[in-house]
Amino acid sequence: MNRIEEYILMYQDDEVLSFRVSFGERNRVQVLEKLEHFEKAPFGMKEETKQEELDRILYKFFNGRTLACTRWDYEDIIKNTGCHDDFELSFKGHGLSLSNHYWYKKPGEKLKYKDINFFTNKWDDSFARAVLSGNYEALKGVDLNVPDIVTCGKAIKGWLCEDKPRLYKLGILKDHNQECLSEVLTSKLAQRLLKEDEVLDYELTEIYGKYASVSEVMIKEDEEFVTFSDIFPEEIQKLYHCRRRDKDSEKKFLQSVKEIPIPGLPTYFVKLFCLTSLCCLSDLHLDNIAAIRNTKTGKMRTAPFFDLAGGFGSSVRGKELLLTLNQAVLFLICFGFGSFDPEWDYSWYKKERLIGFEQEIQEILSKSDYYSETLIENIITIYQQQKFALDQTSNISLTRE
Repeated sequence: MNRIEEYILMYQDDEVLSFRVSFGERNRVQVLEKLEHFEKAPFGMKEETKQEELDRILYKFFNGRTLACTRWDYEDIIKNTGCHDDFELSFKGHGLSLSNHYWYKKPGEKLKYKDINFFTNKWDDSFARAVLSGNYEALKGVDLNVPDIVTCGKAIKGWLCEDKPRLYKLGILKDHNQECLSEVLTSKLAQRLLKEDEVLDYELTEIYGKYASVSEVMIKEDEEFVTFSDIFPEEIQKLYHCRRRDKDSEKKFLQSVKEIPIPGLPTYFVKLFCLTSLCCLSDLHLDNIAAIRNTKTGKMRTAPFFDLAGGFGSSVRGKELLLTLNQAVLFLICFGFGSFDPEWDYSWYKKERLIGFEQEIQEILSKSDYYSETLIENIITIYQQQKFALDQTSNISLTRE
């Protein structure tokens, strides 16, 4: 049987809209009224937007602030928090996040954003510690007004409120730590390849006897995190997803993003293509790439590259294909890695900054039994081949200029 409740969507202390939620077998969201500060509504909502479309956008907004049902510990979390599903769990607190400044409250609640937000206030991080330690029984009775319940993604993760908020990610699999190692390694590669503010810094640490990649908050006051799956129209999304199989789609994609009102998008994606090819990173779908929007001005800037797990053979399939060099070549061809285009802009690329990175690959990957000596050797060989291809193509490009 459905349970229906009403809320007010807030942006900091500004009332944006009132809405109704129907919890049950089919979760539904309905916008009831546009309130005084509707101009601060989430990206995609405009004054002229029709009711049905408003409901759809709001539902997608909330659905993007839920635990992934594909997490291996999903059932443990839902069961021990006494919730029907991830959607109900996401409404157990006030929906406070560390990805934007939206939250919700019941009509009549007397709350101020400055007193409850997670950017400037600490919270009880028992939820995160239970998840990170694997003690899911401890979730019974913990405070659910935490950023974790509105943080999506498959990886086992938790926000800890230390001297500043930090996100600890263990990876997707229960008993393997290779994903957090690859995330840290890809972050180090990107920091050499790009400017410091173009990539989220991931540090490697240990917590509860496990390795974790650790990062900090990406946005500032008056900013909203918006993925490119929300920004790009359907035709541009199709070109992005087809680009590895079809060079013509790739060219059309880079041409199309010039029309998006975000500075430097073509070069941003060229940098992304180069990074993914160097480390064979295959998980950067459009929900894992984003812009940051200023809610006062509406202007957007590219977000630093984040969610960098999945490269350097950390996926089970990637490991299988990289175990022999012949298979690795097929891996590169099948997934479209290494197809650097001389027509791209390489003026930003400084090949000398990558000198000696093989040592970091060896140092980090050898921390896990998942990586055999042979696998690490093959990963280094493939990386060197990819870097050579990038060096040669960028030289051709710059010579033409």
